[in-house]
Amino acid sequence: MSSGARRAWDALVAEMGPSGVLRLVDGGALEMLCEDIAMLETMRKGLAQMAREIVKQAKKQGKSVVGGPMVHLSRTIEGRRTLATIRELSAQIIVQRREFGLTPASNSRVTAGGEGTFDPLEALYG
Repeated sequence: MSSGARRAWDALVAEMGPSGVLRLVDGGALEMLCEDIAMLETMRKGLAQMAREIVKQAKKQGKSVVGGPMVHLSRTIEGRRTLATIRELSAQIIVQRREFGLTPASNSRVTAGGEGTFDPLEALYG
């Protein structure tokens, strides 16, 4: 598991574990969600770096970036691909989060085990 995914894992297990909703069989799906969260974070950081580079290059040339760097990025193939990937990954994460009851609409459908519930995922991966 990547370090970014591990941070997401720790945060999600800390939130979900006490409710007793995690089962050992959920480990693979939760790991996939955590890796996707880490990848989305990386993609967003990369997009921000691309935007900063556009501003930097414009300053070097004594120009302004009309509409801002994000507008400029949306006009390039690389920028559109990056934005599309971020959108697709974000949508996938919402679907995955729903499966675990981690969205406002879905959390009411998840039943909790209550206090003192054994957390097999934390025992396995913790």
